[in-house]
Amino acid sequence: MSFPLFLQSSAEQSGPIRLRPADITLNALFAELTEARSANQLERGAPRLGTAGGRRADRLLQSLEACAAALEDRNLPIPPSLRDELRLRRSLHATSRT
Repeated sequence: MSFPLFLQSSAEQSGPIRLRPADITLNALFAELTEARSANQLERGAPRLGTAGGRRADRLLQSLEACAAALEDRNLPIPPSLRDELRLRRSLHATSRT
């Protein structure tokens, strides 16, 4: 299973690249997670135009999923705070889609 990450690709590709979490270092995954959290925090302060959550919330969920999968692939424990945030984001994502 591959997770879309918002890491910029080389010059020959114009869009985001798709890599498995095991192909990326944990530092890169957690840096992306930090950026996704920051973008989500900025969006939360902006007026809502349309559906709840938005594109940055989807990015945050994908980043959390990728971090959790990478930790599991490496047989490392998922920190409780990350696990809880992932559970919360999944439930928010599920309720915003229905």
